[in-house]
Amino acid sequence: MKKLLYVEGDLPAALLAQTGFDSAANDGQTETNSGASEAILDELIACEFARFSVNDYRGLPNAPAFEITGGTLPAIISAPHAVTSVRDGKIKPSEDYIGAIALTVAKRTGCHAIVATRTDTGDPNWDELASSPYKQALCDHVRANGIKLVIDLHGMVAASPALVAVGSADGETVSHAPGLDARIASLLRDELQAYSTRHDKPIVLNGQYAARGHNTVARTVARECSISALQIEVATQLRVPARHKGHTPKGEKVPFSGKQLPAELAARKVADPAAVESLIGALCKAVRLALGEVG
Repeated sequence: MKKLLYVEGDLPAALLAQTGFDSAANDGQTETNSGASEAILDELIACEFARFSVNDYRGLPNAPAFEITGGTLPAIISAPHAVTSVRDGKIKPSEDYIGAIALTVAKRTGCHAIVATRTDTGDPNWDELASSPYKQALCDHVRANGIKLVIDLHGMVAASPALVAVGSADGETVSHAPGLDARIASLLRDELQAYSTRHDKPIVLNGQYAARGHNTVARTVARECSISALQIEVATQLRVPARHKGHTPKGEKVPFSGKQLPAELAARKVADPAAVESLIGALCKAVRLALGEVG
């Protein structure tokens, strides 16, 4: 059976050199902005280009289906839709930049991370646990490393009614830390209020995207590992640095149609790197707040 999982230290040096992103340098630094905005975004874009957007968001053909990186804090950031997936036999478009953001948050906080890196035969946020190597490996890693918190990151289209959606299956996935979901949503509202106002979109808790599905990553790991887990969905306006320095993701296909397309194209046309950096900073603070309650 083909090996689907690797720990980053096991990667061939030649493959690591292609990524342009040193997530092994997981120094646990704080989320304070030290004036390195351009460097952070350049690294984010380089990571996206090299690891996720290649081959029309199918990832590097010689990569495993997902990657786990170690950390020093008992939390793990998950990005199961960083590349194109397959749901019930149909192609599900990737959620671009969500994998690069997950690795960046992990690097800046010292968390562990798991990200999809190559299109496989399924969808980790949809398939049963028994047929999901991604969720099986995530649960194994949680148990083996004493992980106490999972944050599962996803992307929403620009036309979504919310700017950020925090989901806990109506409190089920944070039953070990009641109210944690509300406090994380409140923190994100405070940190991202300017963008919420600018785009006239709220930051919501347990709305349309609440991780209620039985097989979602958040609900599965909370149930199987008896820890706290949150799903956080982020709209295009906050997660895609758009044409920052003239770049668009290699192989990018805009998988939108109908009413979604005008809003999506508009959001991708105008660069807002400050919004992406603010999101990363807010997610880092959310990790630290959550660990203070579940640790």
